[in-house]
Amino acid sequence: EIEGVTALIYVQTCAAEKRRRRKRGKFPNPSERVFINPNVCEGCGDCGMASNCVAILPKETPLGRKRMIDQSACNKDFSCLKGFCPSFVTVEGAEPKKKAAASFDLPDLPEPHLCLIDRPYNVLVTGVGGTGVVTVGALISMGAHLEGKGAAEMQMAGLAQKGGAVAIHCRIAPKPEDISAVRISVGEADSVIGGDLVVTSGQKALSLMTRGRTGMVCNSHEITTGAFTRDTDFTLPADAMKLAVERKIGPDALHMVDAYALAEQMLGDSIYSNVLLLGASWQAGLVPLTREALRRAIELNGAGVEGNLMAFEIGRWAMADPGGLAKYLTPPAEVIETLPAKIARREEHLKGHTGRGLAKRYRRLVDDAIQAERRVGQEGFAEAVAEGYFKLLAYKDEYEVARLHVQTLEAELDDAFDNIGSISFHMAPPIFGRKDSDGKPVKTKFGPWMFRALKVLASLKGLRGTPLDIFGYTAERRSERAAPKAYSKVVNELIEGLDARNIALAAEIARLPLKIRGFGHVKEANAEAAAEEQAVLLAKFRDPSTPTAQAAE
Repeated sequence: EIEGVTALIYVQTCAAEKRRRRKRGKFPNPSERVFINPNVCEGCGDCGMASNCVAILPKETPLGRKRMIDQSACNKDFSCLKGFCPSFVTVEGAEPKKKAAASFDLPDLPEPHLCLIDRPYNVLVTGVGGTGVVTVGALISMGAHLEGKGAAEMQMAGLAQKGGAVAIHCRIAPKPEDISAVRISVGEADSVIGGDLVVTSGQKALSLMTRGRTGMVCNSHEITTGAFTRDTDFTLPADAMKLAVERKIGPDALHMVDAYALAEQMLGDSIYSNVLLLGASWQAGLVPLTREALRRAIELNGAGVEGNLMAFEIGRWAMADPGGLAKYLTPPAEVIETLPAKIARREEHLKGHTGRGLAKRYRRLVDDAIQAERRVGQEGFAEAVAEGYFKLLAYKDEYEVARLHVQTLEAELDDAFDNIGSISFHMAPPIFGRKDSDGKPVKTKFGPWMFRALKVLASLKGLRGTPLDIFGYTAERRSERAAPKAYSKVVNELIEGLDARNIALAAEIARLPLKIRGFGHVKEANAEAAAEEQAVLLAKFRDPSTPTAQAAE
């Protein structure tokens, strides 16, 4: 009776369900995987903006923060390929390499002191969906059932899929009839198993804790949140979150364990993190069930039994003898370098980019900045110049992208995957590329033959900036060639007026090129924003009485 459309019904299998079906062989599993070559990546974040995907993670490198794909979390919808960046490749048939488990012998561990419960005992399990939080709650409930105790469990997952906040309320009592309500009330949590610090330090979780009653074992590993897809420089305020928990329950009641690193290095897979935390919590006396009941619950669960049983024991080990366990672990790679090492790394890169002449040009300005810094007697300015000037000199034109792919891609792929098949590139060539309705270039998929073409292109880098450079006539390339000269002029002005009062401001100005990330229109927008910020900061440097935009606000 009513003309036109009155309702729309949209049916799509959610990402979490796709993964479950794929594991069971009941849903098509694309044979391709997406990989980001970190050497080409600019860390601009356009891939995250285009896909809003939390499987895109930060990758800290000596040349700054780049991007990487968490293959275990990837939905294979390939939406990240829409990001305007030539660092993306797809690999046919490849499977992520499984990390080898460590070789070790479990020591004899002391039995913990388990409290005897004469009332309902409340356990809160917090974490991120898809990492086994729900499983930990189920194991506790089953362990209580096997002992003949009362057990009740509530999954406060809401709309969370993989990556969303999850909280499990578990109540254990001497008899089933002792439990009248499942949900833990304000301030009544006896123990907390924190799978993720972000969720655990949230107001909802904190409201259930109280000093003198609540004990906690929490994972110290920092899981990237959705904010990273919108803010390329986002970092978790881990210290502040930990402090919030300590203020609530007291510092002595909090035990931090890097369950992710332990599970990955000792067992070869981080998926065991939360069961490892369960073992640590039990060893800390925060789960009033017998070891036999919890191990039997793991066996009855039937998933990854051998690994989960070992994870439980490693968690105990981490709590009982962390020093003995530490000798089996590899410390995280150190990406912080001294200034001389940082300069030397960039000099070598510039030699490969263009030649020794470019490296010498770089070194001259950096040395001038070092001398000015010594004159003032404070640090920070020279390092900013070393990073900022390099960013402008090492611009990634067609020749440089080709060189970096040719020299590094195969090794990067070999390190990440087994059974690598054909490689495809996703690029938007400036000469004959397609454009969308807004006039912006659109990426095209190129097959394995492109690797041979890139080898030829890389060998022609000597044409850069010459009349024979067919790419060099675009506005983007002309701007990139002019930027280092303009930057040198600004730095020389900063050096001339540098003193103890303005060196921090000078360093901020010198580091602005690091914000000029990306390719094409993405880089252009970032360059415009950086230029506006530079104008404001330079005005402040030239006349300290001039308010910055932030001060004016």
